[in-house]
Amino acid sequence: MYMTKKITFICLWLTSSIIAQDTVTVMTYNLMNFGNYTSYCTTTNNNVQSKMGYLKTITHYVMPDVIGVNEVSGYDTSMFRIILENVLNTDGITCYKRMPRYNSSGTDIISTFFYNSNKFKFYNSNYLPTDLRDIIMLTLYYNSPDVVTQHDTVFIHFWDAHLKAGSTGSDQDERAAETSILMNYLNTLGTLNNSLVMGDFNVSSSSEQCFQNLINYSNSNIRFYDPINKLGTWHDNQSMAMYHTQAAQLNSNNCTAGGGLDDRFDFILASFSVMNQLQKVSYVANSYKVIGQDGNRFNQSVDNPANYSTPSDVLTALANMSDHLPVILKLSIDQTPHIGFQNARWENMELTPVSWKNNILVFKVSNAVTGNSIVELYDMLGNIIESQPMYLSSSRQHLSIQTPQITKGIYILKLRQKEVTLTAKVIKTEE
Repeated sequence: MYMTKKITFICLWLTSSIIAQDTVTVMTYNLMNFGNYTSYCTTTNNNVQSKMGYLKTITHYVMPDVIGVNEVSGYDTSMFRIILENVLNTDGITCYKRMPRYNSSGTDIISTFFYNSNKFKFYNSNYLPTDLRDIIMLTLYYNSPDVVTQHDTVFIHFWDAHLKAGSTGSDQDERAAETSILMNYLNTLGTLNNSLVMGDFNVSSSSEQCFQNLINYSNSNIRFYDPINKLGTWHDNQSMAMYHTQAAQLNSNNCTAGGGLDDRFDFILASFSVMNQLQKVSYVANSYKVIGQDGNRFNQSVDNPANYSTPSDVLTALANMSDHLPVILKLSIDQTPHIGFQNARWENMELTPVSWKNNILVFKVSNAVTGNSIVELYDMLGNIIESQPMYLSSSRQHLSIQTPQITKGIYILKLRQKEVTLTAKVIKTEE
């Protein structure tokens, strides 16, 4: 039998700059009407005191550094504080903080983020209203030793969406409208940089329009990617059993959904930058996991038949906390990041490809800061093809480099200057 070890402090922080990289854990979890009582989710089958204990067991086992949660009471404004004080910051743990509370739509269940303040510091937050629930955004910066010594850090943007449930055509249309709001907003920004979008998407297949909006948006610079690349039909598909997150129970208690695990509703998707380590943050290969899922749960509960993927007390907590299972992934963060606080002169710089003919790649640098820089060209496997020094000035916007004879395809152009690294995808259409 598995037993979990009691951990007194999980908020450890190594300040030595000798360590080149750090790894952080990101989790998304639908808490299923946490603190929200209805005619069917009552104080008996949805007791918040019991759920606090189950959630504490799960989070102390996973030890996430960023947690996006869905379905917390939108009416009881104390619930975020209760999760923070009675679940996360317990047993000697004091490092967790939360983002501001948003509920512009006035819904009964809402979403939020919590984060390990020893690893991350709050930068800003926002929300996008939809016809159903707000999509929330949290930007954190990594608490590197360089924050103190060089006033330098790296930023990560986290988005959380709880999309419309249901399988009717109108349900699917509403989900598509919700993700369109998010992607159209991101399109106004022009790039995702280091971004994750997560939550309960309530989607049955990657072909559904709401999901296509995320992974196949018309502006390829702001598309998200499935870290495990398991696209297709997830609902009631045994070949996808390893990634099913709902329903954790075979038998409903009239609050939870029953029927066993046969849907992949809960996701963490990552930007191109994260998947290709373009800006000091990268997805750790094979770290995407559904907690409590061993692939043998198809149309079964998380704790029956026997499940050896997770300690027994955690399985009990998962079976009773929610009808969803949490999803996690890990990010590797370079502790010598390149995006600084004192970067007002650099923050508006933009790199835009113009043309690529006769092996001459022309690009534009808008709002350039005068100084020396390095221009690099990479293939999609991360191999460097060309590297050239270049002097930037505010009066010289259009620049070019001579490239070798290479095959047609997609490449990555990088421009490095003291305070910033700009990246852009470039397409070669002729040999």
